[in-house]
Amino acid sequence: MKYLLICLLAASVVFAPLSSYAATTEHPKAAFTRYHSLWLFDRTKEVPLHENIDVGKFSWSNDGKWLVYEAKQMEMASESEEYDIWLYNAETMSSSKLKIAGHDPQWNPTDRSLAFLSGSILCVVELSSGTPIIHQLTGGVSSFTWDAEGVNLIASAGAALFPDGWSHPRLYEVHWGIEKEAHEMDVKVTPIHTIGSPLKYEDISILSVDVEDFSWSHDGKSLAMVVAPTASWSADSNMLSVYVKENKLFIPLGEVLLDAGWIKWAPTKPLLASIQGGGRMTSGGVKNKVLTTSTIIPNYKKAHTPKGFADVDFDWVDDERIVVARGRETSDSSDKFKSSLYMVSLKEKEAVKIVETPEGYSDAEPVVLRGGSSLAWVRVDGDGRRHIWMSKVDGSDARMVVENVFDVVWFGD
Repeated sequence: MKYLLICLLAASVVFAPLSSYAATTEHPKAAFTRYHSLWLFDRTKEVPLHENIDVGKFSWSNDGKWLVYEAKQMEMASESEEYDIWLYNAETMSSSKLKIAGHDPQWNPTDRSLAFLSGSILCVVELSSGTPIIHQLTGGVSSFTWDAEGVNLIASAGAALFPDGWSHPRLYEVHWGIEKEAHEMDVKVTPIHTIGSPLKYEDISILSVDVEDFSWSHDGKSLAMVVAPTASWSADSNMLSVYVKENKLFIPLGEVLLDAGWIKWAPTKPLLASIQGGGRMTSGGVKNKVLTTSTIIPNYKKAHTPKGFADVDFDWVDDERIVVARGRETSDSSDKFKSSLYMVSLKEKEAVKIVETPEGYSDAEPVVLRGGSSLAWVRVDGDGRRHIWMSKVDGSDARMVVENVFDVVWFGD
């Protein structure tokens, strides 16, 4: 199929007075939200980037020089399901808004292009010329990811309800390029796999309706994803699965919640870590959340969470160690779930607590920063306020670096 090249000038540039922010990639830096505003932190300074907005997803480019984020003006936040998509250039300290609203922007893993959805239309944004240029590729897409090489895109189409029952979700590879002489898009869509329904793993059975939270293994051979049932059911139970590209195998691995941060491949091995276990989490009830590592072929699974405890966030340190946020299981009661940070060695039976969490506080959302020598996490105090802490990867030299944050995304996590 061919689509005309659209939106040659796809952004209107709005320059912001952010001269105090020094864009670097040598030191850890983060974007974070605070009270309906988006901020930048470069280890020494906090700089407001965009205020009076409802902030959606945001993420760094692979070189740390661009930040993409979803935003709605507060007074217009309820009028549309789609967000405005903004790009912040850390080198020029300027921001630009794409002329097409959308959601779920995702950076190419190898260059400065990105993709997003506008409704169900998959779009790609090129930044090589310095001015964002949008190309519309194909419609009918419910979710997507880049392939491991950053060349093509993997798209999913969710199941639909017909009079005779549900159809099945499908996976496609979207190939795209530009015929420069004709200035047209050359788009080819190739079916990859139709996901069976229901999906079964041991005694768990999930109706296959949609696919979310894609993640490639380091070698680009295996694609992890979460197969979700209907919206209300997906809050309690979904199926972690892996599609093996070379063998064209689709392998269910266990029950999970919808949290992309709970599914991560080891840095250099085909080993997938996840937090498994069904049942939604409430403010007082957290249980049956188990840190699990899985090999794919052959399929072997190992649980790392001791009985009576629950794990809620984690990150790989290297192929043999994982930092996890762990606490005692709680029921729906006045007892709030509180976690501390532990180091899990895949070769040892017991984990080691690496951070002493003050009474009444909770440590969660650990992120091992680029290079593997530094650790960042969020500490929740007794009043429910969230603060960013940093330390060495073993938990030593811990100190608070930013107060009162909501969501945090680090460059180099």
